[in-house]
Amino acid sequence: MFIKQITKTIDKVFGSRRSGDQDDIRLYESSGRLPWSHGYKQYRARYIRNIIIDSMYMNRFASNSNLPGGHGLRLDERVVEYPWILSRLGNKGASLLDAGSALNHAYLLDLDIMRCRKVVICTLAPEAVHRRNNVSYVYDDLRNTMFRNEYFDDIVCISTLEHVGMDNTLHYIQDIRFKEQAGEDYRLVVREFARILKPGGKLYISVPVGVNDSLGWMQLFDSRMIARMADSFEGTVEDSAHFKYSAEGWQFATAAECADCRYFDVNKRGGFDPDFAAAARAVCCLMLEKKS
Repeated sequence: MFIKQITKTIDKVFGSRRSGDQDDIRLYESSGRLPWSHGYKQYRARYIRNIIIDSMYMNRFASNSNLPGGHGLRLDERVVEYPWILSRLGNKGASLLDAGSALNHAYLLDLDIMRCRKVVICTLAPEAVHRRNNVSYVYDDLRNTMFRNEYFDDIVCISTLEHVGMDNTLHYIQDIRFKEQAGEDYRLVVREFARILKPGGKLYISVPVGVNDSLGWMQLFDSRMIARMADSFEGTVEDSAHFKYSAEGWQFATAAECADCRYFDVNKRGGFDPDFAAAARAVCCLMLEKKS
């Protein structure tokens, strides 16, 4: 849905690349395409850009249809999270909270479906700032935000809840207050989303799923946690999808097929597994609507 609005930005999106990106991508491709090696992020950004301007590709995500073979091979979960959520976000011109700053990339903020909105990016600590007239940055704890009741029309929270209440000092912030192991606090965030979301508003969430496990700086959600997350929200699940990674790339899957998946933590592993997973091997994406 609303694919035409996404494709309008193709010239703008491709014109915004830094000149050195192509050299970085070529180096990444010629060096074995190892996840997180030099040029990986530039290659991933180009890969995602190509998807979100391809109406046929995006229609597959919008209809939860099978993806082409090899989709996102050796790439992390953003290659399914972004297009699944963007294909549902629409172009209705509203206030949007990016909870966790996953959308804080120029090639995403310059999409028509983002430019027509008043966007607030909320994360724990300052990071890259993309100056846009419609974009504001707030640094806050998602468990107890400064926003007033029923303020946002939409909330997007991509791969963020798994970090809430965990040790965020390892990668994201130096503040010792966020050196935690409070794994149930993701439910506080979902309740906070319900408070600040307008009646009838949409909440888009993605989390890594599989065998429940704590890696210290994040945790892997299982089906019980997914159910508790949905129950903590004052609304209904309007749509959902699971994606699973294998040596053949990313593909739609069932919750049962994802239940035994484990996270590849590049921070703790000495080398890659045979499937060259970059991070999560399964994710759950949800679209929820707050009761009117």
